[in-house]
Amino acid sequence: MADNYELNESLQTIMEWGQYEAAAYRVLVRYGPLEASDVAVRAEIPQGRVYDTLNKLHSEDAVVKQGVQPTNWDAQNPRKLIEPNQRKFEDMAVEAIEALEPAYDLNLESQSHPAWVTTGIADTSTKARELFEGAEDRIWILERSFWLSEQDRELIQEKAEEGVDVRIIGWGGRPELQDVANDMPAADFREVDEVDTSFYVSDEGTVLINLNQGDMGMLFYDIGTAKIFTQHFQSLYKDASEVTPDA
Repeated sequence: MADNYELNESLQTIMEWGQYEAAAYRVLVRYGPLEASDVAVRAEIPQGRVYDTLNKLHSEDAVVKQGVQPTNWDAQNPRKLIEPNQRKFEDMAVEAIEALEPAYDLNLESQSHPAWVTTGIADTSTKARELFEGAEDRIWILERSFWLSEQDRELIQEKAEEGVDVRIIGWGGRPELQDVANDMPAADFREVDEVDTSFYVSDEGTVLINLNQGDMGMLFYDIGTAKIFTQHFQSLYKDASEVTPDA
């Protein structure tokens, strides 16, 4: 059985929820019906955010209200709620793979392989390391959960020391965030409240999308595609909070 962290991750991916919505729904499934204040405590949601969170879930028919003063909240049936979105998510993944795999056999003037689809964390890790090793100008990382190996972190630190523009944005709710910042003190490390998608941007036209904590990866060599991810990264980076390595 998945632990709370893994279950929250799955709900966020399948239901397209934020961390608070996922945590609140999980708590209500296990302990509901509950008052909003109890949801806030059990799901570790700030009191000022809990009503917005519950009302969003209610608007999506994920939870129901019971009674008035006090109002209790309870979860809808998980199977009926999740299965339609699960099928949608699986269909999207299949469509993406079918669209990208033919590109594997194409040759561009500057690259022998314009796109890869990797399956398994070993393949994704290999492609990520190749991206880091080949970077001469920049390595920009947006990461939900840091699965990078010690070797990867040492390589990124070396690149930053050599003058490569290394910027890393992590999800502020992750307990390992400070440890990663300590491992790569030469990098510009920042955090945001929520990260929806993990990806790495290297030199012009190179992007690796990390799906499901490395279980699947999509690597592109395309300037137009890379520009979309670069702009998204820059918009997050501008408002992100700095993470300072421990002295």
